[in-house]
Amino acid sequence: MKTRTLLLLLSVTLGLAAVGTYATLTHARADVGGATLKPAATAAAPAETESSARVSVKSLARNLEFLGDTPSLTGRPVLIEFWATWCPPCRASIAHLNDLDTKYHNRGLEIVGITGEDNTVVERFRARTPMHYAVALDRDQALATEFQVQTIPQAWLLDKDGRVVWSGHPMQLDEQTIVRVLPTHPAT
Repeated sequence: MKTRTLLLLLSVTLGLAAVGTYATLTHARADVGGATLKPAATAAAPAETESSARVSVKSLARNLEFLGDTPSLTGRPVLIEFWATWCPPCRASIAHLNDLDTKYHNRGLEIVGITGEDNTVVERFRARTPMHYAVALDRDQALATEFQVQTIPQAWLLDKDGRVVWSGHPMQLDEQTIVRVLPTHPAT
């Protein structure tokens, strides 16, 4: 009886491991601009950023196809996040980003979720999972390539001048960092 129970537990464990490995290899990847992106298994420590690193916000807006209204990004702090509908950690961070948008949008922060997926896939996802912040398509993967995105979700916080002040997993962005880049008089 004990042997039969142990064999059953071993079979179930091996079966689950095989299913998990198959799912990881077949569904948890997407080819983006020649680079294979993987969902971040755990929140990585934010990357060190150079205060001299700048992003052209006009270029950012020009290279994206926004779903819905195009937000005003010039002269505002912007949190950009690369994500995908198929990525479990990305889906888990949406509620957090919605909360940040609710709390800081009227104080001047713009949040933009950027994906390389087809707009039909993204719109179907958004019908089930509301995203209160701007969502944009990076069809040719130019921004993912420019930002050297290796894992998703991956986020960058830019100050009003386009300087990168923080990068890392969006769930690790602390509110003190956001508050430091907010204008004293919010943009309208």
